[in-house]
Amino acid sequence: MIEDPSLLTNFDPKPDRIKTAISALLTTLTEKSTPSEAWQALGISPDDIVAVKVTARGDPRTGTRREVADAVAASLIAAGVKPDQITLWDKREVDMTKSGYPIRQEPNKVQVRAIIASAASDIPGLGFDPDCTPYFNPTMGQLIYGDLKFQPSLMDGLPLSSGGSGSNSDKIPYWSYFTKLITPKQVKVVNIGSMTSDPDVGIYGCCISLALGSVDNSRRLLKPNADQDTTVGDILMSDPLLKPKTVLHISDGLIVKFAGGKEFDANYSYTPGLLLASTDPVAMDVLALARFEKKRLDPGVGIPPIPKIGKVPHLEGAALIGAGTSNLEKIQLLPAK
Repeated sequence: MIEDPSLLTNFDPKPDRIKTAISALLTTLTEKSTPSEAWQALGISPDDIVAVKVTARGDPRTGTRREVADAVAASLIAAGVKPDQITLWDKREVDMTKSGYPIRQEPNKVQVRAIIASAASDIPGLGFDPDCTPYFNPTMGQLIYGDLKFQPSLMDGLPLSSGGSGSNSDKIPYWSYFTKLITPKQVKVVNIGSMTSDPDVGIYGCCISLALGSVDNSRRLLKPNADQDTTVGDILMSDPLLKPKTVLHISDGLIVKFAGGKEFDANYSYTPGLLLASTDPVAMDVLALARFEKKRLDPGVGIPPIPKIGKVPHLEGAALIGAGTSNLEKIQLLPAK
């Protein structure tokens, strides 16, 4: 971990300082002398295609800061990965553009792609893979634009109702398909989550960002009122997809949003300049959640204490099935050097 408020000026990260911080995280985590050796130890070689998952929620202050993603890409390039074999990605182009990730597909440059393109985009979305085994969950969903099996009515552009034409799988959407970006064998995934509270799920961090960002028909998958929800953990543990391919998680807490709605709110945010790196996404989200709870007790001058978030079902469930640890006493924090 690194905690250094000087990594930012107000809410603006300093690119050169962020690059140095990412290097320190990599070498401390792997106990290697250089970032290149660190990437090799994590399982990335120059021949790999690297899918760098960012969190884009429509505001550069509530997701992965572009400076962090660029620092990770620069480190991968320095380790020998070709720029056009690195893709920064999230699900929806409209959110990526608003978050500081305009879509780009150019030779010899880092690619910036969305799974679902905006209506006016000249660059197609990456889409979902119909040939790869999808994630099954008995909770029924309603398919919408962007989902693999969604089919608009030929008459009026509306989604097919249960009485319309189409296959039974379209009418009973129990399946969530993985994006084509991560299904090829040679792909490795680096996940950059954020320390962002969410009124519906507690924390929209490393776990939810990667799991729900990788599959379609995902609106049905969260159960915020359950004691434990293994859905997110099930997707993170999917084999041979996310589990063996995801080599590193980075949690971006340069800006921590500990309360409020889905939108950025400076009253419920602070800038500790915090960055974490681990192979355990659950541990990092639990550490972020502990930060949220501490700040909610003392949110600032003139702001009354905010109710605790408490247990977060998707983290409890992910820990239950082995996607990581939610026990703070079992998490070792190493200051990056």
